[in-house]
Amino acid sequence: MDKDGKESEPTETWHDGLLGYMGGSHTARDSAEKQMAQLGLQAGINFNYNVLTQWQPVKSQRLLLWAGRYGLQEEFMTNLNHRHFEQKQSASITSTLLEAAAEVGLDVEAAAAFLKTDELVDVVWKSYGSTIARGIHSIPLFVFNVPSTGAVGGPFREGQGSKAPYTVHGSSSAEAFLQLFEQIAGDAGVVLGPRTAALAPVDANSSAAAAESNDDGGGGSCSL
Repeated sequence: MDKDGKESEPTETWHDGLLGYMGGSHTARDSAEKQMAQLGLQAGINFNYNVLTQWQPVKSQRLLLWAGRYGLQEEFMTNLNHRHFEQKQSASITSTLLEAAAEVGLDVEAAAAFLKTDELVDVVWKSYGSTIARGIHSIPLFVFNVPSTGAVGGPFREGQGSKAPYTVHGSSSAEAFLQLFEQIAGDAGVVLGPRTAALAPVDANSSAAAAESNDDGGGGSCSL
């Protein structure tokens, strides 16, 4: 953001930005990049850390909400994610947003006109603020509530159980999630049979749904 509160063009790459996010540690940054790259390849995604990025991409979040008015929110974000994370086409640059909009069938002229306004800017910033206020500082966030074990709660639930819900901060491997589900089954008294096959490869074309999401459409500290 510039001194007037307007969103400026990005000047920092994802690679550079991760250094500050990891406390200035090159070792921690390189380790995080390696782990994400490995997880990405398992899903058919080849991350490019040299893309220009912003931690609070208000422009792209606004257009995401706008695309939802036409039932193309998922398609738009999927297209934009491929451009940003793999093709080094920054989601914080207007031309990238409009190309993604055009490819999924949105009215490009209408999208461009919308971006020239301040519409939904307040909604996006409110969402950022409320997300941080709930203690969410990284995404994705997976929260699994299991009432039978007393594990109920999370940042978007008013009621709390006798113990905290099962939570995963950030991306993780299929094996890690399987181990978590096995732990949940054990806590719930479910007897599982032995594993009979290796984990199947992740389908890169399938959509992954978070166990609990923020319905106001915003995000946390997002590197888009």
